[in-house]
Amino acid sequence: MQLIEQVASDENIDQAFLWICLKRKEHSHNNDVWNLRRHWQTVKPNLQKQLLDGTYQFSAQQEIRFDTETIELWASLDALVLKAITLVLTRHLKPHISNQCVHVKGNGGGKEAVRQITRQLKDNSFVFRSDVKGYYASIDHHTLMEQLRCYIDDSRVIILIWDYLNRTVQFGGLYRDIKRGISLGCPLSPLIGALYLKLMDDRMEKTGLFYVRFMDDWIVLSPNRWKLKKAIQIVNQTLNELKVEKHPDKTFIGRIAKGFDFLGYSFEPKGLSIAPKTLANFLDRMTQLYEQGVDHRRIGKRKGKR
Repeated sequence: MQLIEQVASDENIDQAFLWICLKRKEHSHNNDVWNLRRHWQTVKPNLQKQLLDGTYQFSAQQEIRFDTETIELWASLDALVLKAITLVLTRHLKPHISNQCVHVKGNGGGKEAVRQITRQLKDNSFVFRSDVKGYYASIDHHTLMEQLRCYIDDSRVIILIWDYLNRTVQFGGLYRDIKRGISLGCPLSPLIGALYLKLMDDRMEKTGLFYVRFMDDWIVLSPNRWKLKKAIQIVNQTLNELKVEKHPDKTFIGRIAKGFDFLGYSFEPKGLSIAPKTLANFLDRMTQLYEQGVDHRRIGKRKGKR
């Protein structure tokens, strides 16, 4: 069965439909999800036919601006299709993604990364941690497509992913085309984010050093300066090939004994604790919600999700 047939299957389409219904159950009464739900029995077979025929096209994203943030919202049917693609590609690409890329489902997540780091501290003396500056926004479409073609031989899926990348965003009647970067808040994007740095994962594995990555945040532990320097050179060369760059303000190179932060935690000789910046960000967000008059029950829910 080809990939597009899996995407368009009843199992995946129905699972994606239930996902979008749950995801947008609290959206306003005029959101298009309610029309999708009302006419689903008619929409579903037409959608499946378009996917199989290779004629499905994404509509422009809607830019929604708030006081403190801006989001780009996919139409409900587009979000459903992207979820169905994600379900299939997660299974298809998982064997090719490093186990050290811990944000991918099944690889343990951030807590597993913290546990691994804690176990490795006693055997290492130096640390190199960093992330990519503006990761989602800086991903090069052509470089990404070259990677994807190595693993996906279904042209209809390739075209859908290309359209997801080269999207159009609309606000106030004005349209702009996106030629670089991937979409925030899209179910497919974390998987794409995992794949894009695969070259770095593969090269770091060959060094024999401890290495773990959560999306675009990574850490390398080394027993000596020479091996650490070599790892830094490999990372710099790889990022240059991928046309992205390290975030200068979030890069730390030094002795483990001095302590360092990673994934919201502080690793210090005295033990593990919540990083001060994490606490500060949490308090800022709580204060912002109170000032906006948000109900305390909603604040509690937000707290649980962070």
